[in-house]
Amino acid sequence: MDLLPRVFRTEGNIAEFDSVKIFESILKETHMKETDAKHITELVVRRIISSGIKFLSGPHIREIVCSILSEQHFENERKLYTRIGMPLMDYEEILEKGHSDQPNLRINPEKINHWSANQIAEEYAHLRLLDNEESKAHLYGDIHINGLCYFDLRPFSQIWDPRIILNNGFPPINNLKGHLKQGLPKDLASAFFQIFAWLGTVQSEFYGCQGFNLITIFLAPYISNLSEEEIKQRIRKLIYLINNLPLIIGREVPSILLSSCISILDVFSNVPVIDFKGKTKNVYGDYQEQCLKLFKALIFLFKERSQKNITNSTPKHQIILNNKFIKDVEGIYSNFWDDISTNGNNYFMNLCLDTYTKKNIDKLSKNNFYNYGLLQNISLNLPRYAYISRDEEDFLEILRSKLILSSEILLKKYNIIEKRLESNHLPCCSSIYNKEPLFKLENQSLSFSLVGLNESIKTLTNYELHEHSEAVKFSLRILNELNKICVELTEENDKNFILSENISKKAIKRFAKLDLKHFPKEVKLLHNSNNYEYTNSIHFRNDIKIDLLKRVEIQGNFHRLIQNGAIECIPLNELKENNLILKEFINIICEKSRISSVKFYS
Repeated sequence: MDLLPRVFRTEGNIAEFDSVKIFESILKETHMKETDAKHITELVVRRIISSGIKFLSGPHIREIVCSILSEQHFENERKLYTRIGMPLMDYEEILEKGHSDQPNLRINPEKINHWSANQIAEEYAHLRLLDNEESKAHLYGDIHINGLCYFDLRPFSQIWDPRIILNNGFPPINNLKGHLKQGLPKDLASAFFQIFAWLGTVQSEFYGCQGFNLITIFLAPYISNLSEEEIKQRIRKLIYLINNLPLIIGREVPSILLSSCISILDVFSNVPVIDFKGKTKNVYGDYQEQCLKLFKALIFLFKERSQKNITNSTPKHQIILNNKFIKDVEGIYSNFWDDISTNGNNYFMNLCLDTYTKKNIDKLSKNNFYNYGLLQNISLNLPRYAYISRDEEDFLEILRSKLILSSEILLKKYNIIEKRLESNHLPCCSSIYNKEPLFKLENQSLSFSLVGLNESIKTLTNYELHEHSEAVKFSLRILNELNKICVELTEENDKNFILSENISKKAIKRFAKLDLKHFPKEVKLLHNSNNYEYTNSIHFRNDIKIDLLKRVEIQGNFHRLIQNGAIECIPLNELKENNLILKEFINIICEKSRISSVKFYS
């Protein structure tokens, strides 16, 4: 009688049991000493014989090995040897009902495969890429590593220079094998289609927001012979294509951003334009009229979309404000304020300040093309640190330790993406065009973001941000300390560490949920209702009553310390309550505030 059953292999055949293969596998995957590996193998064989198992497979043997590794206190070796995947019931749940965290999303085969693969990738990150302390910090809720399921492969976000398409065609990649390449776009329709095609292409290499910078400047030379209605038709088609990108690729797509300005920015006035033949033709300063036409068409079409109650969909429109903006609007676009007041799809970026965005736009004007973005973002759970410390100095010490821990994770991500670029696992990003890499690691930032500054300050000072000068004072101390550490990390590692607005709704909900479990008393003291949710980043609670100009003043002091730009969301009815019209308020934002970005909503 055979004491050891035959083994059903994943390749589809059946093999005789061979303990040598188990020994060699343990040795190869865990790098244990031979004596330890031999001992574990002997225990595995004994376990199989004593259990009387009749069916044995490769995954089954691996489970037995992992169990014995844990029993023998080889925990790190168990992590190295474990099999990643998901329980059969979990996969069937996704297959039959969709993802439990996103119940309202349409289900299709691509999404099911995507969700399943994401779970495997997230397990891999915990087991192989993060050490025990880093993994525990994320799982326990001290920090939130955004897009952890993409940690091993993808950068986060990227804002593209339209000239990579306009001056190179689609795709802007050399040595393209097996694919046809389109030449330089000759008109607005072909330019928009190639821009859309690029946005669709890079979805497979990034996991966060994508966008194109200053499209009214760079596309101005393409509309000279078009009527106002023809321009609108082409932009409408681009918006529809981008909006339907999730249907085209079969899964959800993060926000796509289109930035524009009403006139050619001074820094681009003398930048040469390259035509579809690859020759220099005029400068962008020659296309002021065309820039305005494009801008008006964009405003009209986003207003049109807003009137159809489509306010939270992609793409988003970012309007660049500078010192000339109010004057330009008064002189050449008198209906602007009426058009914008009914539109919930626009963000205003304040270029009057010396912000991260302004610096990048200045670099954009001095390069043939310049793309930039965030390589990775980690959210910090500030209320958690306040619950643990109960003391301002202790809080700052805990905050510093979590920031340093997060910086080590960010550096791991940098090294991983560097390897992926070298191995061509990111074929678009690792492409070279005209001796320039399309994706430059040195242009990417490693980002920390905050959740719940308001709640942490309330815990430590007994005041919310808007309630007392002491709350504001300590908040500024926290932000200054974080910026100081970012500067230190940047200098030590020669990589760009910055503070960003938190962009993860998941982090906000997850932190509150975990803190309610681990610190129920502290969380409940902060909330008057059962709606246990933290405020985002540096902001006030949405339901407070405060003079609008005072809010702008206080929040502006915080905005200036968030290098990647914070967004102040303001309801239009709040302007009416403060006897302000939109034009006056935008003028205040530009000339008298430190608000870096503002979004209005109905």
